[in-house]
Amino acid sequence: MEKTLSIIRKDIRLYFASPVSILFYFVLPIIFTTILAVTTGSFSSSAIKLNYVDQSNSPLSVNLLEELGESGDLKPEAIDLDKARKLFDEGELDNYLVIPPEFNTEALLRGDLTVYLYQQPNRTSSQTIYQALRLALNKLTSVQVKLTTVLQAYQQSHPEVTSSELEKLGEELNAEIRLKLAEAPSRLTESISQVEDDIVYNPATSSSAGQLITWVFIPLVGLSGAMVHERSRGTLKRLLATPTSRLTYFSATIFGHVLIALVQMSLLMIFGGLVLKAPWLERPLPTFLLLVAFSLASAGLGAFLGSLVRTEAQANGLSNSIGMIFALLSGAWFPIELFPKVMQNTAKIFPTYWGMKGLKDILISNKPIGQIFPTIGILLLFAIVFLALGTLFFKTE
Repeated sequence: MEKTLSIIRKDIRLYFASPVSILFYFVLPIIFTTILAVTTGSFSSSAIKLNYVDQSNSPLSVNLLEELGESGDLKPEAIDLDKARKLFDEGELDNYLVIPPEFNTEALLRGDLTVYLYQQPNRTSSQTIYQALRLALNKLTSVQVKLTTVLQAYQQSHPEVTSSELEKLGEELNAEIRLKLAEAPSRLTESISQVEDDIVYNPATSSSAGQLITWVFIPLVGLSGAMVHERSRGTLKRLLATPTSRLTYFSATIFGHVLIALVQMSLLMIFGGLVLKAPWLERPLPTFLLLVAFSLASAGLGAFLGSLVRTEAQANGLSNSIGMIFALLSGAWFPIELFPKVMQNTAKIFPTYWGMKGLKDILISNKPIGQIFPTIGILLLFAIVFLALGTLFFKTE
């Protein structure tokens, strides 16, 4: 026990020996948390998938879907209505748009276009979809677009019409369309249907959780550099020449860095709660258990890497790269729902994914503690596997 405590005290002293550690420990996390809390809500790095059911199959509905696709914000994909309803009710589908049969040129001229947009609550993409749809519908109701749409429909139903006849018809319709638009009290009707629940999406909470995961994960993985440093100086070999087992060394190293991480997380949670109003302290027990499990998994990965690399430069470069990539792909920086499904599934092999999932389940979804335990168990399994691999591949020189 004394050996373990000595190693823990030594690691804590070494960790705070450099001012750079303070920068990574608290300053950078605060800066990035604040920046992303402001910007996350409007972030969109790629086109968002919009599932649609086109019951009209009219030139007008085709124009609407083309407008949505050309906006660059959305990627419309057709889906069967029954399938869309089933997946949406099960929470497996984020959204779907229904274009009804009466979405046609007659409705366009009446100023009575109606579509039905269904969205799950608390999706960061919801506002982007709504705004893109509204803009596309507004474009369809413009005079010129109405005129072009009506003439195209007329030409399709009367293929024998000549260009001069079509031009004359356009001149006559132009005045009529302008008159109808002036008389129409409402040219656009939108129906937005959402599943109601008591969850409130908060970009500040997501940012606070994501940056905590990132800036705790990177230093914990970075303990590989400390291990390589001790190996290169020969202190590790001298330490293990005493009655200290590899398991004792690994366990003490991991627990020492976990203690540092817990203090860091406490400071970041205080900042998130006081400044960003994130609900960190509303459910302390599941939050504490999850973060301990995440810290053990992260430190275990760092210890495993420390047993593989040979130089400090390799350790530092690898830990920083792994830290940023794992955090980014796990939704710590930007909502994971914005990533392709294959990337979302790939992220499940990272401990950062399960850390973010657990925090979102606690802070945003407010799930009972019983539903958090599987995530905690997965993180502890990561810790056990990494510790076993690190002990297996451990080198003293």
